[in-house]
Amino acid sequence: MSEIFSIFNPDWWVDENNNALQIADAILFLLLSIPVLYLFVCALFSLGKYKNPYPPAKVHHRFLVLFTVLRNGKEVIHSINSFLDTQLYPRDKYDIAVAATQLPEEDLVTLLQMPVNIVVPDKEQCTKVYAIQQVMERYSPAEYDMVVIFNSDNRIVPNALNLFNNAYYSGCDAIQAHRMTENLTTSIAVLNATSEEINNNIFRKAHTRMGFSSALIGSAMAFDFPMFHEIAPKLRGSDLSKAMETALLQQNIYTEYMEEVVCYSKKEESANGYEAQRIGWLRSQYSSTIFALKKLPITLLKGEWDYALKLFQWLMPSRFLLIALIILCAIGITLLDWTLSFKWYTLLGVIIITFIMALPDGEVNKRFKHSIWALPILVFASLFSHITRFFQKKKTPKDKKTEESENK
Repeated sequence: MSEIFSIFNPDWWVDENNNALQIADAILFLLLSIPVLYLFVCALFSLGKYKNPYPPAKVHHRFLVLFTVLRNGKEVIHSINSFLDTQLYPRDKYDIAVAATQLPEEDLVTLLQMPVNIVVPDKEQCTKVYAIQQVMERYSPAEYDMVVIFNSDNRIVPNALNLFNNAYYSGCDAIQAHRMTENLTTSIAVLNATSEEINNNIFRKAHTRMGFSSALIGSAMAFDFPMFHEIAPKLRGSDLSKAMETALLQQNIYTEYMEEVVCYSKKEESANGYEAQRIGWLRSQYSSTIFALKKLPITLLKGEWDYALKLFQWLMPSRFLLIALIILCAIGITLLDWTLSFKWYTLLGVIIITFIMALPDGEVNKRFKHSIWALPILVFASLFSHITRFFQKKKTPKDKKTEESENK
């Protein structure tokens, strides 16, 4: 163990007995062991049952329930009907709005017959952030107390608005609900669901237990309406969760995580779909990594620990990519100098134990045991998505101009 920390000693670096392999091995191990240690600590904090700390509210606040939909109108119609049929909150205390993008005419006609407010963005091709901004322009800051944002396929538990209302009455201005996967139909979908549940336990449940803000996930989110009305026009980029996290943490606004407010969604069921989803995610991941590198030193100097932790999280590789990198390093070092490889297999064991601690209870965990064989597929897909993104042809100004004209 003392050899690992010896890299912090300047004399170690000038020692002629050290070769390039040992130096590279030590640097790689340090870079990958930091995120593993962080995940391990979070997994420890995630253990134990969740207890709702918020007592019943004395008033019923006014909610705007916003569904964002891209193309699939049938999906959002089903979600809205499910919400109206099951929600236990007083009906006169909430309204439903739909950001309708690229919907077929028949789906728009169906929505017009439902008790919802429809907003069609002025761009046929637009991001989720832009669609939400278009909706917020239709309302004044004082019309509602909270806004709840859903994707088109989301179905939430019947007491969701009541629980949001209790937390808001107690002072919560930003809340992330517990999003779970509904379609556990294939091994890939089960592994996707397991990965999301691990993220819920580590980056949401554990974070709030440690006193930090919960990570956002892009849907099943509730915000103070006047606050969100002020923030929404300033959001940039295509990733709603990262844009909101930045805006909230810059204003030192805490985000709560409510595990019992379960919201069901659908996940990719095939490796090809997962890879395409990963490539889309990487577009925002690389830009947020550069942003975090620029902002993290200043944030640490200011003592903004909640914001600094978020920036550090953006610098970390994804869970599947982290496993792939550790395995590749372990194999490579074993082939080059097996005496240096033991710590890599120890690190691999620690990351496996970490994910086992963060595994969810219930149906997802049961099905995960029968789907573990598909894990190498997702690990490979995660690694391949980075390679694909790296060699992907960059758009020329002419290509961008053509794309913009098509989107108008």
